Amino acid sequence: MKNKPFNTPIKVAALLPLLTLAACADLGIKSSSSDNSENLLMQQQPMEAEQAAFINGQWLSVHPDGNMLLTAADGQQQTLDISAEYISERNVDGQPLFISVDASANRLVSYSVRDGKISDIHYGQPLPYPMEGICLYQPSASELNLFVMDENQMAHQLLLSMSGNTLKHSEIRQFPLPPQSEYCVVDDETDQLFVSEENIGVWAYNARAESEVSRKPVDLVQPWGQLQDNAGPLAIANGQLLIGELGSNLLHSYRIESSKYSATFSWQLPQNIAIDSLTASMDGSHIALLDDNSSALYSAQLQLPERAATAQRIAQLSPSAETTPVASAGDAADDPAIWVNKKIPADSLVLGTDKQHGLYVYDLHGNQVQELNAGRVNNVDVRQGFTFKGKTMDIAAASQRDRNSIALFAINPASGLLTAAGEVATDLSDIYGMCMYKNPHGEFFVFVNDKDGRFEQWQLLDAASGWSGKKVREFAVATQPEGCAADDAEQRLFIGEEDVAVWTLAADADASAEMTMVSPVSEILVDDIEGMDVYRKGDKAYLIVSSQGNDSYVVYQAEAPYTYIGRFRIGINAEKSIDGASETDGLTVSSADLGDEYPHGMLVVQDGRNMLPDDAQNFKYVDWDDIRQLFNL
Repeated sequence: MKNKPFNTPIKVAALLPLLTLAACADLGIKSSSSDNSENLLMQQQPMEAEQAAFINGQWLSVHPDGNMLLTAADGQQQTLDISAEYISERNVDGQPLFISVDASANRLVSYSVRDGKISDIHYGQPLPYPMEGICLYQPSASELNLFVMDENQMAHQLLLSMSGNTLKHSEIRQFPLPPQSEYCVVDDETDQLFVSEENIGVWAYNARAESEVSRKPVDLVQPWGQLQDNAGPLAIANGQLLIGELGSNLLHSYRIESSKYSATFSWQLPQNIAIDSLTASMDGSHIALLDDNSSALYSAQLQLPERAATAQRIAQLSPSAETTPVASAGDAADDPAIWVNKKIPADSLVLGTDKQHGLYVYDLHGNQVQELNAGRVNNVDVRQGFTFKGKTMDIAAASQRDRNSIALFAINPASGLLTAAGEVATDLSDIYGMCMYKNPHGEFFVFVNDKDGRFEQWQLLDAASGWSGKKVREFAVATQPEGCAADDAEQRLFIGEEDVAVWTLAADADASAEMTMVSPVSEILVDDIEGMDVYRKGDKAYLIVSSQGNDSYVVYQAEAPYTYIGRFRIGINAEKSIDGASETDGLTVSSADLGDEYPHGMLVVQDGRNMLPDDAQNFKYVDWDDIRQLFNL
């Protein structure tokens, strides 16, 4: 190959996938049964490069001497004088943005290519670890992440932003990688990070910062998988993962789906080519690869099929605020509730349980304003307009797991100050979730459940001696429940059977306990089913449910036939350095005007992984207006 003239086309025949269907099935890989014969027309480019990217008829390349070069079709070149390594690309605000490493300072550098020139150059601060590889990830239009692989086989997920001439980066999380991991690439559409482990295979990780760290194989080296000799450089083109076998002449493509990968093409390049780097253009039309034997750069135009239709990517919203972390470590924060200040809406409060310690109260900026040592309270709810010893009082109730009781708290309707106001003993043996209900007659009720599936409905009564409770109804589901919510206006109760479905039934004590399924567990509503609440504004009502199994929130019409509206995730607010939310237990929502920051109300969710920085669990606030606009409600 060294004697080939520049731009000489080399026709490469595609091979059929290289392993039997039975072996592929063990990895969740499907081989196409169609004729995969295809020609890959390769051209040697008139430049020396260790890595290159094709953009608008130009080549952006890392020269062996370390300079970054932009080479136009007529051969004119522009140089960015850094000790460059790596190229990773995304479209940001409609323009291509690149990240490379300035090896001389061990720092990141970002830049654009506009009007045939390298521009908008931003430098980051030196990183404290040597870098082995990088790949960009764009969770949403407003967020940009970078995965950095260090020489100690750790992955660092960084949040990127630009400020003046500076590239700012803050670490969101880090996790270990397999030995000899050097290449990575991210498929934004499925939120998957792919990592190549030399001599072993290619692994897929969930790229979302809030996700649990786990991996699954995409393909492995024979005899365990379909790769003949090695794993190596990676690229994404038209929803397909390209894998070049490091040091060999084999290139493969796999159709990417959410949980499986279908082998589509395998190309055998000329025998004396040894693949060392691989990139694909953002539109998936061109690839560039480096031959380690000759240090020559080759390019090819791809004609891969359009990305297969898959489930729509889950939209991502940003939190507007977060609360002070709870005091207890580990799985502690659980369920929130909102108290509305009728006179000064902006002074409304959020209650949140620490199920190892007690109850906290926060203002609408997330600051803690009160703490009650109430023991192991799990779920909490609020209703307003009750009386206590004959005087007007608002009320909060919580499931108290130390004593299998309902803990009651009086809320001063003027100031929002909470005071412990006794407990109601239940007949449950392992109390868990609860919610409140106020019927049209002004009567107040609490629904509590047990892990064995039993529910009890208690009416709260006021007297000169204080509050007491009277059990008025019992019913049950077959397996463990927790979350529930009442739509007071329609006298309707929604309950979650964690691994089965969301159900609804009449909320009144003398009504039938016959249940109607709202939604079963599915690919949309992923178990566990956790917290839920109803947003009602006039004749519009929506049920919001925590789909804990995939860190999302599902929205339904709260009236029959309970139509599915959509779902969303809560991601990072880069501007405010607030992380997203994941593994959500409880949530609550209010349609009240809560002042200038939340004129249409707000959603509050528990965050099971509190990052930026890592800390104890807390609660995240979301402006309802963002949800309203997302679904055109």
